[in-house]
Amino acid sequence: MIKGLYIHIPFCDQICTYCDFCKMVTSEHTKKEYMKAVVKELEYYSDLLEQIETIYIGGGTPSSLNIDLLDAFLHELESLVNMKKVIEFTIEANPNDVSPKWLTMIKRHNVTRVSMGVQTLDETLLKFLGRTHSLDIVESAIDLLNQSKIQFNLDFLYGIPGQTKESLLNDLSYIQKFKPHHVSYYSLILEDKTILSYLISKNKVKDFSDDLARDFGEIIDESLKVYDYYKYEFSNYCKPGYESKHNLMYWNLEEYLGVGLHAASQYNYTRMVNPKRISEYLQGVQEKVLTMHRVEDFDPKMETILMGLRKTEGISLEKYRLHYKVDLFDAFPKLTKHLDSKLLTIEDGYLRFTNQGMYLSNQVYMDII
Repeated sequence: MIKGLYIHIPFCDQICTYCDFCKMVTSEHTKKEYMKAVVKELEYYSDLLEQIETIYIGGGTPSSLNIDLLDAFLHELESLVNMKKVIEFTIEANPNDVSPKWLTMIKRHNVTRVSMGVQTLDETLLKFLGRTHSLDIVESAIDLLNQSKIQFNLDFLYGIPGQTKESLLNDLSYIQKFKPHHVSYYSLILEDKTILSYLISKNKVKDFSDDLARDFGEIIDESLKVYDYYKYEFSNYCKPGYESKHNLMYWNLEEYLGVGLHAASQYNYTRMVNPKRISEYLQGVQEKVLTMHRVEDFDPKMETILMGLRKTEGISLEKYRLHYKVDLFDAFPKLTKHLDSKLLTIEDGYLRFTNQGMYLSNQVYMDII
């Protein structure tokens, strides 16, 4: 049964140097046509929206939409989803876009949570990343979020070329000051076909050391623990009770529906992905082409391990055996050696990464895939 709904808004005001998500800078006309198409796609799947408990609007930058356009879309969404059953409703935002009017509008539409992309508060690194906000803008946005009493997550990055330990500690000190309910702290990964990848390939920028990135990751873990944040997934930390229910749905391999450009859906033991080209997506929705999704390989036995090990809680060996009628180590015998090497451990019936294993997880995943 589908309990999660993801809606992709691919529009940005400016493209960041490191981003490989499905995104674009485009006209207001295209944005309006796209939002109409998303509503049509939602209408087509109306029978799958009856039990929705979490909604996540991501991007791109959803907050870059004209406020009236977003307002109208959220009104349409409310007519298609039983909002009384929704326990968490998240929308992503840039600090520049958070205003009293915007917050009042999203709260009127039952949004419960804002995920805001900060990345860093080092002015030089922000410019390098292609971000357009400043410390003053972030502080203003957080003041407004606190006044509105809406839950908020802050996204940060580490391992940015040129980032120093001093800069990292400064970012962490602001987290202590801002006191967000949730923190997502991602290691910057060099992705193909990004501006940053091009700059590094041409030796215009020096890549970040893997060893130093691991040191920074350990500093983040230790600091956030001191600030009373609980690490519940590789890159996610929260105050007690403020875990992202929507993201946990992914990590627990539950069913979800994704609508919009290049959005993925997973249900009936099938994973499907929408077209990546906006022209193909718009035409497919307009013509009600039922085969507009690309079906991807999906192995639940494997995916349960890949996703479940991302959680610090790990995987219940008993639940795995009962669900798949096979012992996890019989299904994936190569994992046994990682118990001996101390990358994996079993505690209270759960298989999980050790602290060392989290930083060497690729060695484990290679024996799963």
